[in-house]
Amino acid sequence: MEHGGDIYGNKNIELDFSVNLSPIGPPQEVCRLLTEDWTGILTNYPDPEYRELRQELSQKLELPEDWILCGNGASELLMAVAQAVRPKRAMIPVPSYQGYERALQAVGAEILFYQLDREKGFALTEDILERADGLKKLAGTKEETMLFLCNPNNPVGKCIEPALLNKIADYCKANHIYLVMDECYLDLLTDAQSRTMKRKLPENPFLIIVNAFTKAYALPGIRLGYLTTGNEELREGIRMQQPEWSVSMPAQRAGIAALSSRGYLEEARQAVQAEREYISGQLQELGMKVFDGEAPFVMFLSGKELYEPLKEKGILIRRCDGIQGVKKHSEEENGHYYRIGLRSHAENVRLMKAIREVPD
Repeated sequence: MEHGGDIYGNKNIELDFSVNLSPIGPPQEVCRLLTEDWTGILTNYPDPEYRELRQELSQKLELPEDWILCGNGASELLMAVAQAVRPKRAMIPVPSYQGYERALQAVGAEILFYQLDREKGFALTEDILERADGLKKLAGTKEETMLFLCNPNNPVGKCIEPALLNKIADYCKANHIYLVMDECYLDLLTDAQSRTMKRKLPENPFLIIVNAFTKAYALPGIRLGYLTTGNEELREGIRMQQPEWSVSMPAQRAGIAALSSRGYLEEARQAVQAEREYISGQLQELGMKVFDGEAPFVMFLSGKELYEPLKEKGILIRRCDGIQGVKKHSEEENGHYYRIGLRSHAENVRLMKAIREVPD
């Protein structure tokens, strides 16, 4: 499975646009912590209950502390969710994050891929409730079933309309379908509060929301994720799938520092909005098909091959041609799908200059 961020297997990379992080870099509070206070971080076991971190997250999320589980990144938590529920059948709208498939394969689940319409910009629509190959295939069974949704979607970057999300959540609750909502990119959107599904947690025991510090605070190396659910039995089942001390001392301290960085998220959101507009406009000027979205990355269709020529220039972008739900389109259209993560404006300008220099 190919992921972004493989600067280790691709030598001499100066600019990595294959990952999707806050374009303003980590909060200064975290950088100061990790450079000034290493003694206590290195010589003490982490709190296995990560009490202080949960307290801070509880205030941020406005949810009870005991509804929160933390882990070694969102990836560990997704795997723990699948292991705890062990669904017999699950659905993933595609294209989407490939980690869901990996988690489901680990428990032997039958995976149903729901193909999103390319002509509708790969946006999730009410068809998932109405079409015979949609959620109806998960309903009406006595076996455990699960639906994974990413909002905004990765790799496309498109958000799911709140009204539709409410309908899907209600449908899943009524039919006992576990709904796993991945909101890892949501904090970088200006309207994050109106789009999060946390308001549905008290009434829906089948709802699980996964998030992380990776994207919103540009901390992929720390590995710190968290999930929330109001279902105590489910929460305990997920926790039992995690190893002891799953959240390291550096991760706990970095998470607390990040949450104390006042004004950081607002600055990051403004940068995402501005740089997304810049990158999208530049690509469209070059005649490329840019997919509409709100996330801190841009997916586009190029008539020319860009990955290798850019890598030769020390720039890494994300190839999407092989992703489930995209592959057949790239083959039919004789084009190449790519995803670009947003960086600083100067770095984005450098990227666009390099793309312009790639011959047709």
